[in-house]
Amino acid sequence: MKLNPSKKQTARISSVLTGMLVALASVGFATGVHAQQTFTATVDGKAWESDNDGINVIPVALGTSTGTVTITAITKGFSGYPTPKGYSDNISIVCPKPKKPERFLTTGMEQSKCRVSFTKAARSMMSPDYAKIRNEGEYESKGAAGDKGYVNFTKVSGKAIEGEFSVELVEATSKKKIAVSGKFSGVDKQMDSKGFN
Repeated sequence: MKLNPSKKQTARISSVLTGMLVALASVGFATGVHAQQTFTATVDGKAWESDNDGINVIPVALGTSTGTVTITAITKGFSGYPTPKGYSDNISIVCPKPKKPERFLTTGMEQSKCRVSFTKAARSMMSPDYAKIRNEGEYESKGAAGDKGYVNFTKVSGKAIEGEFSVELVEATSKKKIAVSGKFSGVDKQMDSKGFN
C-alpha cells in the first residue's frame, strides 16, 4: 500500500512534530533551571561564594542505616574553562543523610554529627607538589565538648536539599580558629541515586 500524504496532512504532521520538540525543549529547560545550586558563606569575616558547577551533593546509603551526605563547594569561577590560575578554596560538609528537615551538631557521637572543613588553595593529597607545598590552610570542625557548630537542613525533597550552617573551625597546624557560616541549596545529580526520601 502506497501512502501519499496531502500537503495539508504533511503540514499537520510537521506542526505536531514541532510542538513535541518545543515541549521537550521546555521540559529540558525547566529541569536545568530546577537544578540550579547556590552556596554562599562568610569565612573569617570575608564573603565567599561558589557557583552551580562548583557544587556537588552526594548522598550515600550505608547498609540499613541512614548513610551520609557530602556537600562540597569550590570558589566561584573555578569550574569554568579556562580555569583561573592558582587553586580554589574548598568547603566540605559531611553529615548523616537526612530524610526530612533536620538539624545536626558538629559535636557528639561520630555517626550522628556533621564534619565541616574549609581548605584555602585546596589541592588533593595526590597532587605531585602536595608534599612540598601544602595547602595554605586546612581548617576543620573540632567536634569537642562546648562546640556549638551546627548544620541545619531546612528542605529535603527528592534529590533537592537546602540548609544553613555555622561552625568554628580550627587550622590543623597553627591551631588558629575561624568562624564560618553560610547557606546552600543543592541537587543530587547522580543518575542512579534515589536521593533523600
